[in-house]
Amino acid sequence: MLTSDTRTNGAPTKRDRSQNGSHPSAPKPYIAKKFDFSGIEGLSQHALEIHRSLYEGYVKETNALLPLLSANSGEDTAQGSAAATLERLKLDGLVRRFRFERNGMVLHELFFETLSGNSNAASKSAGSVFTELAENTFGSFEAWQNNIRKLAQTRGVGWVLTVLSDQDDRLHNIWVDEHQDGLLSEGRILLAIDLWEHAFLLDYKPTERLQYLQVIFDNLNWEVVEKRCE
Repeated sequence: MLTSDTRTNGAPTKRDRSQNGSHPSAPKPYIAKKFDFSGIEGLSQHALEIHRSLYEGYVKETNALLPLLSANSGEDTAQGSAAATLERLKLDGLVRRFRFERNGMVLHELFFETLSGNSNAASKSAGSVFTELAENTFGSFEAWQNNIRKLAQTRGVGWVLTVLSDQDDRLHNIWVDEHQDGLLSEGRILLAIDLWEHAFLLDYKPTERLQYLQVIFDNLNWEVVEKRCE
């Protein structure tokens, strides 16, 4: 499961589908969400606003791709022809690019939604669902957090995600290259941490990634994470 509340953003509802019958509906554009960064400490508002603008770029590119994907679903060109090969390669490129842009949009939403500047990590209840999952998988909440720190030192750009597997009901910390490579197909994303350098380079050196990570921990709204466990 890639998203939480963003899964139906832009998608037709059951009622829409029944009314359309066999006629495809025009893709509904995604709308960039608004986020309040005013209480966040350790990251400059300038850096956060630039980061927000990059997210809005993913929304824009996702919307630009939607009608192109629908347009490549018509009747097949004669198999084996140069035109058929070109159509297939064009669709292949569009689909691959769509993964990058849409996942970039959704992961940023999941990330920004957990940044509140009012972290309740210190007072986190020992009986919370997330803490129980962390203890069951890693032994303790602190062990889960240390595992995140180690994973965050992976070379390259990408994301660290904590996902809840629907198969074994355990947490898995994973590294996702760019936005799309490495996602667990059955994983529900509980926490997404952006480790692309654009997320912190205006405030921290490339070698200070762990300092940036601690800032994220210090500003996490665990109520949002807890709700995703439901």
